[in-house]
Amino acid sequence: MDHREIEKLINEKMAAGGSRREIWQEFSGTEDERFRFLFHLNNIARPELRSRFQYLNLALCLLLAFLTFKKMLAVMAFGRFDLFLLLGLVVPVVNLYVLREIMRFHRMGYRFLTILSALALLQPENHHPQEAAILALLIAGGLFMWKRLFPAAELVEPPAG
Repeated sequence: MDHREIEKLINEKMAAGGSRREIWQEFSGTEDERFRFLFHLNNIARPELRSRFQYLNLALCLLLAFLTFKKMLAVMAFGRFDLFLLLGLVVPVVNLYVLREIMRFHRMGYRFLTILSALALLQPENHHPQEAAILALLIAGGLFMWKRLFPAAELVEPPAG
């Protein structure tokens, strides 16, 4: 079973009202499949929470898209294709991956958004008031969504052994 099939199965069962623990108990498969299934089970937000926080998620996506577009413009402004251009594109490419994950309401996206935005504050180029304010909003929003969509009590722990 590949990751798309696993996500589809989990989304269907969650939409039918199943909890993470119930869905986990119903699943059987090889050890590798169980590991992948558990990852996806803990990575996908419940449908009712997705609809509840969709506007906040949209705001986070727009902020991240704005920041990514701004970084891409800054990198492309020099107009020369060289190593520095490729190195400068690392941040926008990572941002696009994080944007994809938070658009799909995945836990890893919110984790990466929070951690990478906090690390971005260490760079001197991000100390300008506009950049710092956007990053602070991304940190706060990502942390809020991470904790609200994926409460620790709901997550399924891997079996011991």
